[in-house]
Order: sequence, then C-alpha cells, then structure tokens
Amino acid sequence: MAVFVKVGDIVREIEIVESKTSKVIVENLPIEGVVRRWGDEIYFETRIDFEEEENPKDVVEIGDVAFWIPGKAVCIFFGKTPISDDKIRPASPVNVFGKIKGDTEDFKKISEGERILIYSD
Repeated sequence: MAVFVKVGDIVREIEIVESKTSKVIVENLPIEGVVRRWGDEIYFETRIDFEEEENPKDVVEIGDVAFWIPGKAVCIFFGKTPISDDKIRPASPVNVFGKIKGDTEDFKKISEGERILIYSD
C-alpha cells in the first residue's frame, strides 16, 4: 500500500516508517485538514488521539513527516522553522513516521488555509 499527500496540484508519496505512530496514522486514512504554516513546515490538526512519545525527535530532516502530539497534528518539514538554528527544529518533539519521496521544493508554494489530504491507494 502506498501513502500520498496532496495539497492543490502537489502530490507526493510518503515512505512510511514502521512504528506504532505510523500504524495509527495508516488506520485512520484518509486524513484531511486545513494547512497551517510555521516557517518551512506545514501542519494540520487531526482527530487522532495518539499520546505515546515514540522515539521523539527535537531535530528533523527535510522531507520528514511526523505527528505532533500536543497539537494532534501531522507535520511536514521542508526547511527551517522559526526556532531552527543550523538544524531543523519542530516546536516540540515529534514522532517521525515517514519521509516525502522526491523533491519538497514545491511545498514552499503552499499557503495557509489550503486543503491537505493524506490517503492510500
């Protein structure tokens, strides 16, 4: 099963990392929301209530897809956030459950308020 993210005409496959977090995400697909931006991160609130910190990361890489427990949100990182230094830093630790396959440069064109969908084929 392949998992994808779609915002406007941007569609990218997400390479899922085997974990409890990814299992919960996949079981709840499709997940739809409204984009919020925080620097070069987009995120959106979900109805998913998963509170287990699983190898929480306070530094992420370009293309990482994660679940942010405090905001019940899925986050996609494609550059620096407002609190980044030489590393990409989320607002607080996140559970990384996947990675965007391919280029993430188009994500910089995404605006707040756009609809976002994560789905499987």
